[in-house]
Amino acid sequence: MSFLKRLLSQGRVRNAAKRLAEDPSAKGYAELAHEYVVHGEIAEALRITTEGLKLHPHDGELRRVHERVQQLSIEGRMRELQQELKVAARPALWAELCQLLVDSGRVARAEDSANEWYQTTKCPEAQFWRARARVERFLADRRRDDGRLAFDLISGAEEVLPGDPRPHRLRLSLSSRCGAWTEARRALARLLELQPGDAALEARFRTVSALAEKARTVDQALREVEKTGRLVDEDPTDTGTCSTADVRPQLQNLAREPGVRAVFYVRGATALVQGPKGPTADRMARGVREVVASCRGAARRLGLGQASEVTLEGDFGRLHVRPDELGAAALWSAGEVSRKQEDGLRALLTRSGGGALEARS
Repeated sequence: MSFLKRLLSQGRVRNAAKRLAEDPSAKGYAELAHEYVVHGEIAEALRITTEGLKLHPHDGELRRVHERVQQLSIEGRMRELQQELKVAARPALWAELCQLLVDSGRVARAEDSANEWYQTTKCPEAQFWRARARVERFLADRRRDDGRLAFDLISGAEEVLPGDPRPHRLRLSLSSRCGAWTEARRALARLLELQPGDAALEARFRTVSALAEKARTVDQALREVEKTGRLVDEDPTDTGTCSTADVRPQLQNLAREPGVRAVFYVRGATALVQGPKGPTADRMARGVREVVASCRGAARRLGLGQASEVTLEGDFGRLHVRPDELGAAALWSAGEVSRKQEDGLRALLTRSGGGALEARS
């Protein structure tokens, strides 16, 4: 940045700070954070958005700014790590890079980095991060092959890190989430050897031992996860009902948009429809639910990640579906879906307590 631009930027930062002091609004915090980003002071921008969210925890715009600043901070640190690794690579730098990539959802890059680290150095720590990244990929995409490879990589990490509890905890987490209780019991037994007398582990061991008596094999458990797209701790009864107080007004607003024929929200046993009535509404809501289930299953089988949006076109018009962790919102229109209507679908998912899933590679 040139001297003149830096001087002007400093002036804008001071002016934004003064406005915020006079009126500590969510908008003021967002504007000051923006000026800090322009000035290149990401850490200060992050501090300001964090402070602002304590005062305005429900402001959507400020939260989006905060998340973007967090992302910039992470990206900046990753660039620094990559430069340091080129100059003088050491295990702590590799581990921090893998941790940042996993935490930010960049699982494929995390696995690539861990593989490069392992192939270059054969470092035992790299084997753990290879396993950790593949576990995260399985949890994101729910593919059986990813789960199998994750268990193999965990076994490799246990061999090269015999006294380290982390691989065993990773096995415990993966096994518990996919319902492979015999594997979970095995991991707990090893953890109790490493940490004898741990009351929490002992209690969990008793619980898991009871579940393991009639447990599926690892392959059966992974197959079931791939088939249903649901981990065992994602109880379908938890999504059977939802509060509709915030959902209905948004549905009604979307249904009034030009060209919109129907709007749907489905979650578990709940189906809210604006447009069609009676049996037609029920039939179309079931259709939306089936479209989401089919697309999720196909995406998993093809290794495409999670379905983030689905669009069907034909003589009937266009059906635009956005799934989230709990259900889906859909809009049936005569023509193109506008940006405003897409934003409305995302807002509908947010108001219902979920968040749109983005595909992960």
